Amino acid sequence: MNSHAYLARQLLEFCEISDDPTVKLLALLRSIEELAIYKYNIDDSLEGYQSVMLNYIKGDEKLYKLYSAVIDEMFNYLLENEVKLDDIIQELRAEVNQIIGT
Repeated sequence: MNSHAYLARQLLEFCEISDDPTVKLLALLRSIEELAIYKYNIDDSLEGYQSVMLNYIKGDEKLYKLYSAVIDEMFNYLLENEVKLDDIIQELRAEVNQIIGT
C-alpha cells in the first residue's frame, strides 16, 4: 500500500476514535488530501504540490463535496461549538474503500 493511501486510511480511523472535534475536522481534511494525492499520483516532493492537489480536489465531484462539507463543519464548529460528522465520515469511508480498496 502506498504511503498516501495508508495515511488517508489511518487519518480517517484516527478521526473516528478521537473525541476532540478540532482533531476530527483536521484529520478528515488531511485524509481527503492524502486520498487525492494517492488517487491522482501527485508528486508531493515538488514545491507547490498543495495547489495542484487542491485543483484535483476541486475537479473531483466526490472529493470536493466531502472537502467542502468538512470546511462547512469547521465554520459550524466556530459558530455553534458543535459538529455533525457522521455522514461525512461514512461517505469518506466509502470513497477510501472504493479508491484504495478494503
